[in-house]
Amino acid sequence: MGRKKKIEFLMNTDWMFEKPIDREHKEYKLLSYFQKMGEKLDNMELYPGFIELSLHLANVQTLLKDRKLLYTNKRFSSVDDELLVKDLKIKDVPEMSNDEYQEFLKILTYSAPRMFEYFGIAKSVWETVFDSINLKVKKNTKNILSQKGYFYYTVNDKINVWEYEKKPAAKNSPESKVFVNLIYSENKKDLTMPKIINTFSKWNTEDKTKLPVIEMISRGEFPIDETLLPLFKRKLISYVDQKQIIENYKKQKEELNV
Repeated sequence: MGRKKKIEFLMNTDWMFEKPIDREHKEYKLLSYFQKMGEKLDNMELYPGFIELSLHLANVQTLLKDRKLLYTNKRFSSVDDELLVKDLKIKDVPEMSNDEYQEFLKILTYSAPRMFEYFGIAKSVWETVFDSINLKVKKNTKNILSQKGYFYYTVNDKINVWEYEKKPAAKNSPESKVFVNLIYSENKKDLTMPKIINTFSKWNTEDKTKLPVIEMISRGEFPIDETLLPLFKRKLISYVDQKQIIENYKKQKEELNV
């Protein structure tokens, strides 16, 4: 198995302080960043760009409010690996001469509204794709609250099947994260879903037949790795969490009626 491709951002959060600290120079740098991001959005590639843009927006807000620099040293494990609060670090802005500091203020004043505006554009694309995705539980609906299962997506007669596991995003975190493993990505031929799962699933468990099987449907064709798969995972978390809330409500209601 080859090495995973290292996930790198297009621009560091300390870009405003790279020499020279000059407004015109930084305007070109910001424009270059937006152009690169624009190319990815034109291709409907949301990740890892959306995570990076979120970090830049948070950094601009921190600079505006506290004159502090926000950054992360996190090593991303996948293109859609989320940034948690614990992953963010803050430090003082670099020492600058008075002239450089005045230029920095001009750069910040110029950059902030444009970063907000561009994030809004990216967010609208994200929401468009997310809303285009439907989730259908095809088997073992009663076990949907299980932390494990399978989901699949078919495009151009090719079926992609993943096994998934839902875990806390971090220790003691209320947020969840879905870890996936692609087990099949070919034409279905005469294979049934149970046969695909029993033949290709990496899990050594007797409960494979009891785990939920989910079909993901998208009303548009989008890149799988950079867009659909990240949003499949988020759609799954949203669906399971909603089911958990309903289940908790039912239990509370039963307890009150005892």
